Amino acid sequence: MAKKKKRPRKRKRSINYYLRDVHHLCYQQKKWQCGNLRKLKDFWYCKISIPRDTLHRHIHLMLGDIPTPKDASAVYALEQLRILEKYEAISEYDSIERRLNILASLFDCSDQETADAFREQLRIINEFKKTSLT
Repeated sequence: MAKKKKRPRKRKRSINYYLRDVHHLCYQQKKWQCGNLRKLKDFWYCKISIPRDTLHRHIHLMLGDIPTPKDASAVYALEQLRILEKYEAISEYDSIERRLNILASLFDCSDQETADAFREQLRIINEFKKTSLT
C-alpha cells in the first residue's frame, strides 16, 4: 500500500516579511561571486534583514558597490569572523552598524578601499536614520 503524500502546509507570514529584504553588506553580486569572495559575501554575518523600500533602496542608490578585496584579505576576514563567532563576540542580533564597523576594521590594513566603502555604507545608514527620525 503506497503512502499518501501530504501537501505541505502554507506558512503564514507576517506583514513584516513582505516589507523586509536581505541586504548583503558585500555587494554587488557579480563582483563577489567566486571563491573566497563569495564565501565572505554569503557568510551569515555579512547578511542582514532591513526594510526593503526605504533603507535598502537608499543604500544602493547612494553607494554603487563595495570594491572587492584581494583573495588573501577575504580569507583573513573569514578566519577572523569565524574566530569571533567561536568566542561569541558576534551574534545574529548585532546591528548593521556594528557589522559594518567590524568588517571595516578587518580590511583596514590590507584593503583600504574596501574598508572605506564599508564606512561609507555606515555613514549612509546613519544619515538615513537621522533624517527619518526627524
